Amino acid sequence: MENILIIGAHYDDAELGCGGTAAKLVAEGKKVYKLTLTDNVTKFDHQHINVLYETSVRESALACEVLGVKELTEFTPYRCCELTYNTEAMQKIEDLIYKYNIDTVFMHYNEDLNQDHKAASQLCLTASRHCENVFLYQSNLYVLPKPFAPTCFFDISDYVEKKKEALRQYTGDHNRFNCLFQTNIERNMVWGYSNGVKCAEGFIAQKILLR
Repeated sequence: MENILIIGAHYDDAELGCGGTAAKLVAEGKKVYKLTLTDNVTKFDHQHINVLYETSVRESALACEVLGVKELTEFTPYRCCELTYNTEAMQKIEDLIYKYNIDTVFMHYNEDLNQDHKAASQLCLTASRHCENVFLYQSNLYVLPKPFAPTCFFDISDYVEKKKEALRQYTGDHNRFNCLFQTNIERNMVWGYSNGVKCAEGFIAQKILLR
């Protein structure tokens, strides 16, 4: 794992799913990149949620600075809820994987209920098919028909504060119902407890190449 790409449908997905892991890998001298596939614009009146593109871009840049991650901007983001599997989008992601010599990809869990997350996972699973390591993460906390059951964990005990700081860069309704970020950190603590450490982020390994 030398050149790592974290792909999210929305601007805060990478930090939620693997912000601590990103900080850990950066500290180990790895090159870590972030790619976001939609503009993050969300106006959901039933849940009183309103998220803007301009603030999302600005806050994502701040979060990447905290983690030491390089944000890729070559991909023109789709509108929220309009992301679907298509050859053009898949090949654009694939081109970036080759351009940056990516060997490891972190992406959304393919059984997520958020439609952008599901589409992002489908796109990325195909685009990363030649990568050596592929990990699936869950950035939100939906109750799923096929539960997210991680079997691969990264100890982020020394980097959980970096993750918290990165998440703090996002304001307003990014932090759903003013509790998503804290609940996410608490889940990291549960996974840490299960593995005998303070905090851990959990993933499903689509594949891992051991050398």
